[in-house]
Amino acid sequence: MNDDEMYKPRFLVFTGQEINAIYSDPEIPKYRGNPLIEALPKILTKSETAKGLAKFPHYSEDIRNQPAHLRYHHIQDTLEFFTPLGVHIDLEQRISRIIRLGYQARNPILPEFWQNTKRSLDLIDPNRFVPRSSRSRAKSMTIIGLSGIGKSTGVEEILLLYPQIINHSRYLNKNLTLRQIVWLKLDCPHDGSIKGLCINFFQAVDDLLGTQYYTSYTKGRQTVDDMIPNMARVASIQSLGMLVIDEIQNLSSAKSGGSEKMLNFFVQLINTIGLPVILVGTYKAWSVLSSEFRQIRRGTGQGDFVWDTMKEDETWQTFVKSLWRYQYLQIASPLTPELSHTLYYECQGITDFAAKLYMLAQLRAISSGKERITTSIIKSVAKDCLRTATKVLNALKETDADKRLRLLMDCEDVKPIDLEPFIEEGIKSLANEDSSSVIGEDKSNSKISQSQEIKQTETLHESSELGNSKLPKEEEISSTSIIIKATHKSRRSNKQTDSKDTLPEIVAKKASTGISAYEALKQAGYIKSVSEYQL
Repeated sequence: MNDDEMYKPRFLVFTGQEINAIYSDPEIPKYRGNPLIEALPKILTKSETAKGLAKFPHYSEDIRNQPAHLRYHHIQDTLEFFTPLGVHIDLEQRISRIIRLGYQARNPILPEFWQNTKRSLDLIDPNRFVPRSSRSRAKSMTIIGLSGIGKSTGVEEILLLYPQIINHSRYLNKNLTLRQIVWLKLDCPHDGSIKGLCINFFQAVDDLLGTQYYTSYTKGRQTVDDMIPNMARVASIQSLGMLVIDEIQNLSSAKSGGSEKMLNFFVQLINTIGLPVILVGTYKAWSVLSSEFRQIRRGTGQGDFVWDTMKEDETWQTFVKSLWRYQYLQIASPLTPELSHTLYYECQGITDFAAKLYMLAQLRAISSGKERITTSIIKSVAKDCLRTATKVLNALKETDADKRLRLLMDCEDVKPIDLEPFIEEGIKSLANEDSSSVIGEDKSNSKISQSQEIKQTETLHESSELGNSKLPKEEEISSTSIIIKATHKSRRSNKQTDSKDTLPEIVAKKASTGISAYEALKQAGYIKSVSEYQL
């Protein structure tokens, strides 16, 4: 093992199946004669897609009669089931078309293919935008939705319907030595950097194929301008069918010009080498994608995909009925309209919240000795474990569609529910034989300390609400020295500010006098130092 291999950082990549190529008729004439397409699975019908995506862990009624400490383990199967919905069927069909259309113009058995690929690679330049080529058949798509709605899980389950690696050796009685990567899913780096994405790409391909691209293309003084063409080159050599970039909202926090540069790079991958790119992110990425990404959006044949929360309709009923079958309580709790509505109202159609609330409600029912699900238990669990999502859930309850979208764009991503404290508390209650204890209830501290209060105080983020005014850089404002008091009491007690003024109005009035947005809000009483803070 050489030094480069020894110090190469480990990279965990989402992986799928590896198979040897078996060619079949793609059923569509324009797809015939292309080994990259003929080696793919058949185009699925809706029912075949639903069957392939469905995942139902084993369940037996006998489990309900087991001791509580055993049921605590079984109950976590609630999080493992996957029910295909209309949104998943629609997305699978789009991905099916995107992969095949991307391969249509990239046929490795054609003599001119590699020559055209070389010319296209020479055009890759991270500092300029390449207009859409009329030859490019690659399609792209953006998937935008709330965190926890099931975007990443849904995309991953659909990708697993396809093998990730296909090994080719012979096609039409001719040798064809090729390892085809059908799809690759990466997360956008936290700093939104192209260099970080390129490094992750090389690491991922090496982990999948056992190659040495990371060592070849990142050692020495390799710059971003060097890495980008090499990333495109590897994508061409390995016949990458589709690149999925998740967590694209990280671009919103990229350095000045970083988001534009990376999005232009994606455009070039699509337009020069014909590689389809799918971007997945939360509403936080909406402003970046809607402005900088318009070049790709215009060239999109599959349309944008806004993954919204479920409505309380037939789709919700399908989901909740599938979820409800995983019940581990001694007293059966049939799904009633009241229970269904309560669960929906508390989770607002967010699948991740729904599954976890249902599981935690059962945990609480066991530890409390009630052994049945009630609306009051669902409400109490929601109150205890969805505190960090209150702002988002309130936004979802807004009936005005435009206002709802604006609120969601300003919300921070939903934090996942940490289940461990609830499970541990339940196990502890069993050990103490205290059937009246309530999971998640903290009786040790009746008062909130000053440090806890500070952590819970709402911090001010730069957002569209402040227009073009800029707050000081993060390094200029210590997170431990600034507190935002946006309560009604603080606004009312400040005599210098008209209580009817909104944040944009306050900033606008002061901007004409040369006062920054930060200083304006501080003068208005919205920002106070820790030393001024009083419990």
